[in-house]
Amino acid sequence: MADMEERVELNYLLDFYGPLLTEHRRELMRLYCEEDLSLAEIADQMEITRQGVSDAVNKARRQLNDYEKKLGLVARYRALSRQAEACLSALDEIRADEGSLDAMNRARRALENIIQIER
Repeated sequence: MADMEERVELNYLLDFYGPLLTEHRRELMRLYCEEDLSLAEIADQMEITRQGVSDAVNKARRQLNDYEKKLGLVARYRALSRQAEACLSALDEIRADEGSLDAMNRARRALENIIQIER
């Protein structure tokens, strides 16, 4: 299970910071993360050694983790997502009168749109 969690985390990092990688590393990581190819399959496709792929993936992983430590965009994204979900839950608990029902529905739609954009 830890391997799956690491893959998910790596995909998040790649989504946020992938454009900061070199084109070569970005393609290797795309094949590794999005296409779920093995190191040997990537090596064959990219015409490099398996060790070269392994080294590049590890370097890219470290680079992506460094970006997250410095910029924190993934952590911020997750925090915003949690707060938007909490707002929706709180809105579900409110029983409004006729006058504020329209405002509540607008707030609900806005939060749903934010959550939808995130996914």
